[in-house]
Amino acid sequence: MAIEPGWQPDPIFVLGTGRSGTHWVAWILEPHSELETLIEKPPIFNWVTEMAIDPTAEDRLFKSLLRRYRLEAASARPKRLLDKSHPNIWLAEQLAEAFPRAQFLGVLRDVFGTVASSLRHKGVRYWVENWEAFPIPNRFLGITEENRDAYANMSLAARCAVRWRTHLYRLDELETVLGERMLRIRYHELHRNTGQELSRLQNFLGVEKPIPFPRIKEGSLDRWKSELSEQHIADIRAVVGEDANRS
Repeated sequence: MAIEPGWQPDPIFVLGTGRSGTHWVAWILEPHSELETLIEKPPIFNWVTEMAIDPTAEDRLFKSLLRRYRLEAASARPKRLLDKSHPNIWLAEQLAEAFPRAQFLGVLRDVFGTVASSLRHKGVRYWVENWEAFPIPNRFLGITEENRDAYANMSLAARCAVRWRTHLYRLDELETVLGERMLRIRYHELHRNTGQELSRLQNFLGVEKPIPFPRIKEGSLDRWKSELSEQHIADIRAVVGEDANRS
């Protein structure tokens, strides 16, 4: 597909950690008539994940990622491209520079709900079970040279909490870096005050038509209370401390 010189895509990137609600946000937006939504589409998602885990892969893959986004955005016209490859949280500055009109949705869920869902999900749990197979330090999992030994002796719940915490701090960082180009979406607010949050999202994205009201899964906010043991909760609190109150 030919792309005319000077044309600037205006993609939307959904960012966050696994099991934090990024999928739900993308599903909410997918039916919107003004958006073309990609949800973990290969090879984009594979490239993004590899670069998030191993920053040295950026030299090999990032230019290909930009070309693919430009092609997807051009193909989507007149709709606007929205991509849910949540590990882009680690590539956001480069994407913001490459696409000056891009916007970012940073999704945050409470640590207990995120960890419970991570332990339930075999694909997400795989990362913390097999962490030694990947480069260290590992920003994707929150492993540093300093905490490596402690991490090796942590429970799976604690390791998932480490991942949650490093993504929380990364969202804090991106709010400063991206400013008005990023909107933070809190899972529990979207669940409890759905209409208000959809209106806020509509205004941020500048879409003319209202965002369709999603189906709300009753009980999803408190499901973790029946899934996490007292030991799980203690392990999580030992990792995140007062940050456990942030969501």
